[in-house]
Amino acid sequence: MTPSGQPAARTSSVRAVGAGPTDSKEKPVGEELLRGTCPACLAAIGETHADDCDVAECLATGRKRMWCRAHADSSGHDCGQADWTGWWPGHRECREFGWHVEWDREARTWSRCSPDVPGSGPDLARLYAQARWNADQRQWERRRAVVFTGMLRGGRAAAEVLAKVALRWSVREGLDVVCEHVGSRAWRSVVADVVDGRAEVLVVPSAAALGHGRQLFDRIAACAARAGPSPARAW
Repeated sequence: MTPSGQPAARTSSVRAVGAGPTDSKEKPVGEELLRGTCPACLAAIGETHADDCDVAECLATGRKRMWCRAHADSSGHDCGQADWTGWWPGHRECREFGWHVEWDREARTWSRCSPDVPGSGPDLARLYAQARWNADQRQWERRRAVVFTGMLRGGRAAAEVLAKVALRWSVREGLDVVCEHVGSRAWRSVVADVVDGRAEVLVVPSAAALGHGRQLFDRIAACAARAGPSPARAW
């Protein structure tokens, strides 16, 4: 027990990024045990992490504070004073999104899998790259996407087929599709979705589906310019 009366942490080692397998014989597959203390600095639930804690997350970016300090473009901001919640940062969201990895012995690399695979662990690298951090809610969320397909040879029917391809890709990549637009006249609605903050990512099935020649680059620039500090990206 800790001085505050909380049960001590069950782990004897700490991964700096909090990644890797978390399953054990003590819990059902796909779940994670509540830890009474932080396994790095021993802060109890509700207590603030130590300044040099390797587990503590940055309240501004959602990443580990140690990551912020190691990068010049983020080392100067205030990471805030995070407290230990009983859960590893980011692990809950990875399970919710279905973003887990397992070690492939033959390929000698990590491969994506579902959270119910025994011995799997949260894919934090994917979480940091593909999700967005909600600092107010102190949680990771799926990036919101808008799917757009302009007119192509074959007319609207061909465009709708490609739009379905883009939609399936978006779901597979873990994006939260909020709107779908088909047809060149729908471009204004795409820009409005970005400007109003309904989407951060623009998904198109091909460059041709976004436009031709100068129009292609003008449309990409339009989204980036109107989105402010969080421009949409064409995938």
